[in-house]
Amino acid sequence: MLNIPRPAATLIASLTMLVAASGWAFAAGILNSKHNLSMSGPGSIKATNEERVCIFCHTPHHANPLTPLWSRPTSTAVYDLYESTTLVAKPGQPSGSARLCLSCHDGTIALGAFYGTSDVIPMEGGVTTMPDSSSANLKTDLSNDHPISFAYSEELAMLNGQLSLPSSLPAKVRLEEGGMLQCTACHNPHTDPYGKFLVMDNAASALCKTCHNINGWNASIHATDPAVAAGCTHCHVSHNAGGRARLLKFAAEEANCYQCHSSSGGAKDIQSAASKFYSHPMEGTTGVHDPKEDPLSAQKHVECNDCHNPHKALATLATAPVVPGSLTGVKGVSSAGVVLSTDAANEYEVCFRCHSGNSFYAPQTVLRQIQELDTRLDFDPLNPSFHPVVAIGKGTNVPSLRTQFSTSSMIYCTDCHNNDDTLQAKGPHGSNNKHILIDRYEDDTYPLDYSEANYALCFRCHDQNILLDPVISAFPPHQSHVVNNKVPCSVCHDPHGVPQVRGASITANAHLINFDIRFVTSGGAYSSVGKSCTVSCHSGTKYY
Repeated sequence: MLNIPRPAATLIASLTMLVAASGWAFAAGILNSKHNLSMSGPGSIKATNEERVCIFCHTPHHANPLTPLWSRPTSTAVYDLYESTTLVAKPGQPSGSARLCLSCHDGTIALGAFYGTSDVIPMEGGVTTMPDSSSANLKTDLSNDHPISFAYSEELAMLNGQLSLPSSLPAKVRLEEGGMLQCTACHNPHTDPYGKFLVMDNAASALCKTCHNINGWNASIHATDPAVAAGCTHCHVSHNAGGRARLLKFAAEEANCYQCHSSSGGAKDIQSAASKFYSHPMEGTTGVHDPKEDPLSAQKHVECNDCHNPHKALATLATAPVVPGSLTGVKGVSSAGVVLSTDAANEYEVCFRCHSGNSFYAPQTVLRQIQELDTRLDFDPLNPSFHPVVAIGKGTNVPSLRTQFSTSSMIYCTDCHNNDDTLQAKGPHGSNNKHILIDRYEDDTYPLDYSEANYALCFRCHDQNILLDPVISAFPPHQSHVVNNKVPCSVCHDPHGVPQVRGASITANAHLINFDIRFVTSGGAYSSVGKSCTVSCHSGTKYY
């Protein structure tokens, strides 16, 4: 027999006060919840022969002096706390109700243990502490749990910029003495009408949004699409998160996106595209990306959140160079190489996060007379020639352009670098074509037998019937070079642009001329003034 007072009159009086204060439904809520650890409890964890319900947390006599009428010892554990570069709050070691909750939920104290006695109520199945396999066992590592035991003040809300003012919180979301946010802000341990002992229904993340007022969320596709009705809890969890710093379900960032963006997830299939041989390797790193990172000095990685902001993403389209809705809300790097303090306005600014002056450079596979690994410099509007990604191109006579384009048109990076499968999600996630190209573009073979398929990428914008016509083409020898002499476009043309800062000139490098020195080996030269070139296959020959 345990040495714990249990006079019937006291128990009846306690239950009477409970019912008077909160109604019978409140008391019944405890009886029908997993917090009823008595032998009558509905959960899998319960006592073998203890009939009392409240005694597992409360006692009318000889209570723990640190808390009112608390029957249990409090843990002496030192907890690992939640950390994040975006966290403004200052969580401390658990206090208040959090320390009480953890006397069961950290798994260090027997569930049937009581303050001031060594006696322990035996539990069914030989269970002593909260089982390690239980999601309710938070252990002493709280770094993967929602932060607690911090002052939720007006100052904090304003500093954070994405928190509601504490004065605006609904009555059910209760802060403890001193405005401290504890477990009881979200959980009511005495009743469980909404599941997980939540203080209110969290459908569409209503409880999350009482505190978290995320910029852009309400208008985003993830908030308005009925398929994502769960809202925050689609990707985030409050306890035992796989991805600690952002409380993501899974440690691998892309796995959270693939819940929906896969062949079976119901949304646009990105996973299948990203699994192709040529891809942005999202699965190559885990936990490296950080919202506060400087993209020009960050460790090499690529994650979904480098290009997409799931809290601001829209389903809207745009015209080059303006960011489409899917890239809304992402920080970028300007065409001048400056990290933007505001969200990127143009698609190329998102691409320049990595394809600019940083450590992300890949080996150069096409070797040219003027070498450049910084893609941003390739598109510099001061260059003698460039494809019109950052600015309108310099060519004023391009008769081969298809009718939807003109010399004043601009294009996206993704007009060329994109998924080659139109049934999957668009974007440079992956392709069966080298360089993640949307269509075929041969740059490793010379001589190359002509076929339209070999130049499918070029012919998306340039009409081959005009480009290869010796009469109406702006450059009549295109036909003899490409068809008769089997010279691929890439032997002469550098598809991005030729950087002025590396010595390019309007005379030698107009029209994207930048010879591939793997095939042009005699110090080839081009003159836009004399309309002639000197390479291994030419000797000062006039074009026309």
